[in-house]
Amino acid sequence: MPDQFKYWAGVNAIRSGDLGLIEAFSSGETVLQASTFFAVMPFPTPVSPISLGFYNTFIYINLFFILYVKRVFTKVSLWFYLLFPSMALYTALSLRETLILFFMILAVTYARESKIFKSILCMLPIYFIKFQNFYIVGPVVLLYFIFNVAKKGMGLTKALIIGVIGLISLLASAPIALPLVNQFRVAMFVEDGGDPKDIELISGVSDFVLQGLTSGFYFLSKPLPWEATSALQFIQSFENLLVLGILFLITRQAWIKSPDRLAFWLLFLAFSMSIYGLVVFNYGTAVRYRYPFVIIYVIFVCADCNITRLRSNKRTENYTQPIFKSSE
Repeated sequence: MPDQFKYWAGVNAIRSGDLGLIEAFSSGETVLQASTFFAVMPFPTPVSPISLGFYNTFIYINLFFILYVKRVFTKVSLWFYLLFPSMALYTALSLRETLILFFMILAVTYARESKIFKSILCMLPIYFIKFQNFYIVGPVVLLYFIFNVAKKGMGLTKALIIGVIGLISLLASAPIALPLVNQFRVAMFVEDGGDPKDIELISGVSDFVLQGLTSGFYFLSKPLPWEATSALQFIQSFENLLVLGILFLITRQAWIKSPDRLAFWLLFLAFSMSIYGLVVFNYGTAVRYRYPFVIIYVIFVCADCNITRLRSNKRTENYTQPIFKSSE
């Protein structure tokens, strides 16, 4: 993945003094802004992109222990965190995705604890590293805090109302949003090596709404096995099928246990997948952008709905407990 060399070069430029830390952070270039976070980490200067990948592995391990100590994990989410192949891959590379995941999960975790100031502090780096995720996670964190979802849930009625408001907003914003979405579709397609003449633009309001409502599920599942064009994509396609099965089982269990809390996280997943589904075409890019949202969904659905197993056991389902017990 050639993008790794950009981050490696950025970290080395900052460490060598060729580029100032403040200059890099204020440059407006997301690669350099992400590189500043790597540059201040207390590790030797990386001699290769592989070396810089260990920085992300360190972040991944620290995030695990943070969630462990805060008792966010259940048995299901803990094993998913450790065994999710895409997460194992991308947290070992010298890319910004692990930083994004780290700050996104901490933002939600602090919102869950009603520590809104700390949550906001964790949101700020996301704005500089990847502003799209800031505008996705920001409203989610705000609603999570306002409705106190972890304790009270959102309620199916409120979730339905918010969904309807979102659809109306989609219709109302179409004249302004449609040109911007098409612009991003072309930009992402060209960035992934495509010819701008081959891109199919969204033709009108009805097409915009239809693709907005359907692109999310496709983005969550692609590439499908028959769409794979490389060995990695072929492996990822089977990973997708397995992950979709796990998501279905987790969602079914959550629906049985706490539909009010589940409703919020379903809105989160649908919202995030639909936005990226409208503009991302490359299969590898889709996997790379998708996995943080899948991880967040699994971790916090399991935590909020107390999902400790993928399949219910009628003899013990009334006695299931989180993986960690309180000291009270």
